[in-house]
Amino acid sequence: MKNGLKSIEKGKIVAIFGYREDGKWKAQQLRREGVKVVFGIRRDRDEWDAAHQDGEDVLSPEEAARIADIIQVW
Repeated sequence: MKNGLKSIEKGKIVAIFGYREDGKWKAQQLRREGVKVVFGIRRDRDEWDAAHQDGEDVLSPEEAARIADIIQVW
């Protein structure tokens, strides 16, 4: 991958826990490389609504962990 990101195979799912600027940036970089990204956020967090409004694929942390090949915590 470009920009110093480690190589991740296309078709893999990365779950990012946390919806801050670093997590959003990492998600954009991964998507450019063909990696599917989901966000694992608790429903009672403000970030849940923000991520949904931004059109992100948001799941509970448990659901995201269950389907992910790789988990990134921010």
